[in-house]
Order: sequence, then C-alpha cells, then structure tokens
Amino acid sequence: GTGQASNPRSQITFDNVETLTEAVTYWAFYNARTAIFFDEKVKNAAAREAFNNAMADAKAKITHIIKNRTVDFTSTKGRTNYAHEDLGEIARTVDPVLSAHGLSYRFRVTSKPNEPIVVTCVVAHRMGHSEETTLDAPRDESGNKNSIQAIGSTITYLQRYTLKAALGLAASNDDDAKAAGQKEDDGPISEEQVTTLQHLLAAGALAHSIEAKV
Repeated sequence: GTGQASNPRSQITFDNVETLTEAVTYWAFYNARTAIFFDEKVKNAAAREAFNNAMADAKAKITHIIKNRTVDFTSTKGRTNYAHEDLGEIARTVDPVLSAHGLSYRFRVTSKPNEPIVVTCVVAHRMGHSEETTLDAPRDESGNKNSIQAIGSTITYLQRYTLKAALGLAASNDDDAKAAGQKEDDGPISEEQVTTLQHLLAAGALAHSIEAKV
C-alpha cells in the first residue's frame, strides 16, 4: 500500500446526499410542527385564561334576575303555580355585561322523534375559548299544548337553564313587599336556605382544597 489516507469526500455518494437531504428536510418539518404545536398550546392557554377572567368579571357585574313570569294552571295532576324569569328577561340582564367583557352565547338544539330534546349553551370569548353546558328534557305536554308548542316550551325552558347554569346565575323573586319598599322578614332562615348554605360551604371548602394542592 501507498499509505495515503483516503479522502472522506470521495466516500460521499449520491445515495448518501439524498439520505442527508431527507434527514434535514424531516428535521426542519419536525421542528416546524413542534413550534406550531407549542404555539397553539400557548395561545389556547392564554385564551382559556382570558375566558375565565372575563367570566369572573362579568359575573361580578350581573345583577340578580327578576322572575317576571307566572305559570298557573290546573290539570288532572292538580294545580301548578310558580314564578320564573323568561329568556328575554335573562337576555336583557346579561347581554350588555357579557358583550362588554368580550363574551357571547349561542344555543344548539337537537329534537329527534321519541327522544328527549337536547339543548346546548355555548359561551364563547372573543379570544377563541368556549365552554358548553348541555341539558335534556322530554317535550312539555302540560297545559293542553299542541305538539309544536310542547317542543317550543321545552326548548325555551332548556335555553333558560343552560344559560343560567353556564353563567352560574341565580334568580330572585320580586314580591310586592320588596317592590313597595317594605322591610324584609328578619326571622330564621328556612330549611331550603340552610341546605343551600351547606352546599355553598361545601363547594367553597372543595375549591379551597383544590387551590391548596395546585
């Protein structure tokens, strides 16, 4: 042998160059996809945080919703009598506040024969994050409604409750005593109020426990 060292360049073949090119191309593609993935995660996290902040700020501004409608009818099951807030009253109360905080809502409705009616309330923020609340119920055939009215009544009912649930809202009665400015009863709270307070205290304790672990 001559003892001459071989030239590394002479060992580079067309196949080697092609393989190297493919590797570089794949690496560039992988890096681009990884960058896009993490960019999307950062944007999604920012959108979710903006949504949560907007919801908290909006809820602090929304006043109690007045029950402006009364239902009173008698059927074979007896008398039904209760007060509730209609969808229009809810909208009048919440829409300006939600809009001011970049929030909006819409409904999706599914009504198939012989199946419960399903309503989904979608609350969305302008940065893109949205959350859904879904409820279902049978057609409301009370009060001598026809088939179309029964469907419409259930849809309206579910729209009210999914929206209130999505926003975490409560309704308040507007009785004659309060409307006239009379002093409210300072007597002991009812069993229903005790139960509500217990639920709220339990929920608060759970939330505090979760925050402590994070």
